[in-house]
Amino acid sequence: MKNFFSIALLFISISLVCQEKDLSQDEIKIKVEDYLLNKKNDSAKIYLNQLEKSNYKIILEKIISKKELTYKEYQKLFSSLGNRTSTKYAQISDFIDEIVKTPDIKKFDADYFQIKCDQIYNLRDDVSVEKASEKHRELEKYLSNFNKKDIEIQKATLRIQTHPIVINLIERNVEDGKKLVLDCLAKAKKLNDIELQIMFLYHLTDFLVLEGKLQEYIDISEESLSLENQLQKHTPYYHAILQHLIDAYIYKGGYTEKVLEYIDELYNDATYKIQTYALYLKLLGRPNTDLDIRNEVLKKFEVNDVNELVEKFQTLGKDLNPNDYYKLLFEGSNALVNNNFLEEALEVKDQSIALTRKIYSQDLSKSLADFKVEQVEKSKQQEIENEKEKNKLYILILILVGVFLIICLLIIRKVLKQSKELTHKNEIINKALKEKELLVKEVHHRVKNNFQIVASLLELQTQGITDEKALELVKEGKNRVKSMALIHQKLYQNDTGLIDFNEYLRMLTRELSVAYKLKSNVETTIDAKNMFFEVDTAIPLGLIINEIITNAYKYAFHNEKENKLFISIQKESAHFKLIIHDNGNGISEDFDIKKAKSLGLLLVNRLVKQLHGTLKHVNQNGAKFEITFKDNYARGLVQ
Repeated sequence: MKNFFSIALLFISISLVCQEKDLSQDEIKIKVEDYLLNKKNDSAKIYLNQLEKSNYKIILEKIISKKELTYKEYQKLFSSLGNRTSTKYAQISDFIDEIVKTPDIKKFDADYFQIKCDQIYNLRDDVSVEKASEKHRELEKYLSNFNKKDIEIQKATLRIQTHPIVINLIERNVEDGKKLVLDCLAKAKKLNDIELQIMFLYHLTDFLVLEGKLQEYIDISEESLSLENQLQKHTPYYHAILQHLIDAYIYKGGYTEKVLEYIDELYNDATYKIQTYALYLKLLGRPNTDLDIRNEVLKKFEVNDVNELVEKFQTLGKDLNPNDYYKLLFEGSNALVNNNFLEEALEVKDQSIALTRKIYSQDLSKSLADFKVEQVEKSKQQEIENEKEKNKLYILILILVGVFLIICLLIIRKVLKQSKELTHKNEIINKALKEKELLVKEVHHRVKNNFQIVASLLELQTQGITDEKALELVKEGKNRVKSMALIHQKLYQNDTGLIDFNEYLRMLTRELSVAYKLKSNVETTIDAKNMFFEVDTAIPLGLIINEIITNAYKYAFHNEKENKLFISIQKESAHFKLIIHDNGNGISEDFDIKKAKSLGLLLVNRLVKQLHGTLKHVNQNGAKFEITFKDNYARGLVQ
């Protein structure tokens, strides 16, 4: 009887996975990881049997069977999960909290400490600063259990200071952040720990960028590089330091030989080789690059001119991710212009514009595709659960009837029939998915239309809502979508890849006037002539303007008076200034916009930081907002 049950279960398992027999090893591994994250260990076990033998498979087997892992094994698991862009890190963090237990406090565990440091870093970048700070406090509490005189504990305590340092950087609190960095650097030198010194010198350069101290930025980066050369193995900061120096020397000018030396060093590293193509083109795209350097680069890649070099790099860089490939095209266009290949430069610029549109449409397309895949996965999982229930019923029938042979034949027949049904259903699903893939390709070229559809859906949604606050939230969401749709509309209507903000602002204010029809008597003055921005700047800038103007329509304007709105964008040396001024009652004097809790103002603060800008407001015959920001080129110089 026992052998029969095993055979029956084996047939069921085979039937459940036969429809996905063409999955690669990586796809199977992702399946197993997905089921583990969703606490479906039985389903994970079915797919695990298809994985080839490896150390990582042993780790997955331990997780499924709920066996204890070493912290080094946990690190390998979380590293694999963290490299997946399809999974939200909040889910991975919850998984870490669930399965990783705090070690015995009798002895400091460096591997556990590393896991928690990585968790703080990823939470801060991908989830929220608040969640990261919570884990930071937990790690501080863990370290407090050990002797503070222990050198290893002193180093660990120093290392977790990177979190408050980055928080100060995010808040642009240069004075406190820089003071903390210098204090940690002094302690690292006292401990004679070169790796810690390099880490804090790297963070120090972030604050020097905010202060605009280019030469000091270069000197500190060179000092870091000197320390790196004292180590047998470079730190994770090494290649970033080289790229910082390359950007800084190119921006400063007059150091082309040194720049070429650093780029060549990155080129000789197989991991970073493909990233250097854009750097070579960036060097050739600067007016101060002499002919000898240019000829040296051309000779290195065995081409006759810059045009051939750009074409070769486009071929060699085909495996770059879309954002990095866009940088390659952008720098290639500049290099062609600087070397008098004007027609070719325009062609490459058009390619970069098309790629930018594709990148921005991918998020929406991916969301649609993910939703469909999720529905398919739920359907399959339900079928698996149904099979489990049926299997239990079969076992009960076998025990009651006791007729081994008859029940065995019935189960095999039933399983085979259902396997065919599942295969047929899978064929239908695959056919539907292929049709959807064709639609998704079309979506890449119709980003503007997609945003308009979303806005229309939001408009329809309001018809069933009676709550005023909910209506207002939906209305604001619709206006944000429309502001982005206008950006893509302007992109769709021209071939330059730049948005004329003078026209855009007039269209945006008209849209908002219609949306807030009770505030129709608003005299609007716009001064943004010859202000053109690329999409990376236009999207956040358009959202910022939308939020501030929306607040003016909601709180500043009344039908009983003459309402006025002034919007200006002007270029000022190294940055741009945006001014939005209404003639309302102004903002309360004790109101701190940087600490605002509303979604709209939180969005404004985040977007201003994204544009490397500053935000301030004053009451001057109404509310006046002044925002400085940098365009994409200026921001790229400090990345």
